[in-house]
Amino acid sequence: MTNFANGHTTVLAGHGFAQSGPYLLINDVEQGEQHRFPVLGKTFSLRRLPTRRCVGRFDLASYTKEVCPLNVELLPDAKDTMCPACQEATGFNPSFYYADFISAQQRAYNLTPHFTYLAYFSPKHVKAGISSETRGIERLLGARAARIVGRFGCADDARELEAALCAQPGILETMRASKKVDLLVNERFDFVEAKAVLDDVVERLGLEGAEPAQDLSPHYFGGHDLQVPEGHDGECGGRCIGMVGGALVFQQEGTNYVVSVKEWESHEVELLLDEVVCTYDFAPQQFSLF
Repeated sequence: MTNFANGHTTVLAGHGFAQSGPYLLINDVEQGEQHRFPVLGKTFSLRRLPTRRCVGRFDLASYTKEVCPLNVELLPDAKDTMCPACQEATGFNPSFYYADFISAQQRAYNLTPHFTYLAYFSPKHVKAGISSETRGIERLLGARAARIVGRFGCADDARELEAALCAQPGILETMRASKKVDLLVNERFDFVEAKAVLDDVVERLGLEGAEPAQDLSPHYFGGHDLQVPEGHDGECGGRCIGMVGGALVFQQEGTNYVVSVKEWESHEVELLLDEVVCTYDFAPQQFSLF
């Protein structure tokens, strides 16, 4: 059994997608360093520990992340994953349009180009959102398909369209990670159907600047049957065949299991390489076609 970071205290600080594939962000507390751990094709296990720590800060100017210099331990029921000092240093609020105060960092960030998109999760679940152009399509990953419906010179203009979309029947503004996993497992995906749903929204709302629908499946792991494992709330493992949003997809004995680790962010974790510490029970009644 090999412990990632040589047995140091490690914290799950986030996740992301690079050209080389999906990765987890792991903070090494003792070394004060953040590592990208590529997950695709790796056999490993992840255990969530009860202690929570600040995930660190993000520089909106250089787009770089840094481990919390104060190594702040968070309360078990804290809503935020960052300590007040890192929140202030980052100065980012994804719901800036509801905030009473906007930091200087965010004001500068909001003046950069943004786009508005529609994300498809199922025929009955289409979500609107905005993203900075600097993130490419990373903000879209987690949905099954998407359409960029407008590109703008700043976040405020992109948000104006997003708000208008969310005011329409059937367009969601938020969606819980657990719901995304549920739809991933239990809703059949057909890009032709997804495209038709997105096209109907675009036509119905007269979104003349909309770009073609994108099938996001190639960024994941192809067509597989999936199920959610039971009885292993604080651990997961197997050979990782992909990641959808904040959900890891593991393969054990030819069966594919999806585990959302988005909610594990800020928790101390044990990352065990080349080791599977939990055996999932195959439950045929729970899975459906991806």
